[in-house]
Amino acid sequence: MTDMTLKAKVREKTGKEVAKKLRRQGLIPGILYGPKISPTPLAINPSYVLRALRAERTASSFFDLVIEGKVEKRVKVVIKDVDIHPVTDELVHVDFYQIALDTELTMEIPIILKGKAKGVEKGGIVEQNLREIAVTALPDKIPEHIELDISALDLGDSIHVADLQVPEGVKIEEDPQVPVVTVVAPEEEAAPEEEGEGEKA
Repeated sequence: MTDMTLKAKVREKTGKEVAKKLRRQGLIPGILYGPKISPTPLAINPSYVLRALRAERTASSFFDLVIEGKVEKRVKVVIKDVDIHPVTDELVHVDFYQIALDTELTMEIPIILKGKAKGVEKGGIVEQNLREIAVTALPDKIPEHIELDISALDLGDSIHVADLQVPEGVKIEEDPQVPVVTVVAPEEEAAPEEEGEGEKA
């Protein structure tokens, strides 16, 4: 994955009035924080953030954040959180988390199912119980997603967390016995009552 570059400026002031002024200028407030940096208020063009979110669709996508100023600073980040206006659906705030490349990080990554379970041919239904899973690793070891081949699953079969395959150096932060996906057998129709059953003679 090629990391995208985002540009932002340091906000000298904070507060609601400052945020309103930024939005009139076509910018939104943001914050940068992390284990090796003091919380830094930012101003950024929301179109940059939206473009990045569309291009990199997973929570484990990293970005190069360039902070413009007297001394330009470049840091590796993830988009940790975004606030969306409940009425206009516009982006109103963004949180960036600085990544320390030498420090392990825990993140949620998606689980993507591949193939068609053979139990489906018998009327079974695929139930995916976990769509994301938390993993811990150095940032450059965290996979974008986990692919899970379900084609061999028959009626009643399950794949559990313990069955997931991840790259070396990646630890799954979930109970190994939790089912990830199950092929559920179709419900049997209740047998109809015998005609006249229960009627008095």
